Amino acid sequence: MNLIFYALKCRDQSDKIIKSTPNYQYFDRNRVITNNKHNPIRHAYYHEYRLLQRLCLKILQHQKHNIGFGPNHINGILFDGAWLWEEYIDKLIGENFYHPKNKSGIDAQQLFSKSNNFSKIGRIYPDFISKNSNKRIIADAKYKPIKNIANKDYLQVLAYMFRFNAKMGFYIYPANNNEPESDPESKMYLNEGTTFENNVKHQEDIIITKLGLIVPDNKDLTYSEFSQEMKLNETQLVKSIINDQDVGY
Repeated sequence: MNLIFYALKCRDQSDKIIKSTPNYQYFDRNRVITNNKHNPIRHAYYHEYRLLQRLCLKILQHQKHNIGFGPNHINGILFDGAWLWEEYIDKLIGENFYHPKNKSGIDAQQLFSKSNNFSKIGRIYPDFISKNSNKRIIADAKYKPIKNIANKDYLQVLAYMFRFNAKMGFYIYPANNNEPESDPESKMYLNEGTTFENNVKHQEDIIITKLGLIVPDNKDLTYSEFSQEMKLNETQLVKSIINDQDVGY
């Protein structure tokens, strides 16, 4: 889980950078690269950032690095685990779901009408939107343990469900063999009413389900055995979304 922790920490750092640079657009990349090439860090006080500037330029230009040797060797590899998990889930359920791509800015959806000419306001990228418009489903790929799926995650998927008139939502997360098969928190029904009027009750038809894809963690498994188990678990995951929930596919 340390790998997941560091991946989530890097994702948080990336989110902070994005929020701090709201005016940046993908098409500004060439200008940013050119400016940094022509204006390398020279001040002695910031000399430690010179290597970071060089590394960022290599990443932006998709240049290769040498691992462990060569003049530009690196000591580690950073990857976006959350993005890889999302793309992996797309390979499993993509036949029945639309998949907007936040990283590349493709197929963005809008919360609000564009009549106010503020097209960037309310731009959203749900991970997965079912193609069945009669029984719409919103699915969110979460690269985190089930216990770490918290309030802001619920608010996000509920907003997506409200926007697309979906009554069913899924969190798809990596699970392990030690988690109970029937977690009482795995299926959640949205409440209605208020405590002020003493009329709070759950709605039977609006449901969010935490659906874990079990990743075998037995270190004694061979690659072939691991692969076979994963295929069975993947099939079960797809059945849970497509068949068991009676979504009409």
